[in-house]
Amino acid sequence: MDLVFVVDTYHHIDNRIAYFSKLKTSLRPNGRLAIVDFKMDSPEGPPPEHRIPPEKVTSELEAAGFTLVATHPILPRQYFLVFQAKAT
Repeated sequence: MDLVFVVDTYHHIDNRIAYFSKLKTSLRPNGRLAIVDFKMDSPEGPPPEHRIPPEKVTSELEAAGFTLVATHPILPRQYFLVFQAKAT
């Protein structure tokens, strides 16, 4: 795969570091992973206690073998992060 696009579901995934480490093996070299999920202060979305701040997403995905390569501040209620698989 060239791109995996995860929208409004990151917070539902259990064992995220292991999950995304395994997913990384399905990406082509320089494959990307895009995460869109609700901001902590959004008036819509899952209950605030289920939301995950973008800093934690970045930390978890770095531990899974990804590097943050872009952020797109175009959505009013969600963050949009793009990661690239680190070369192994």
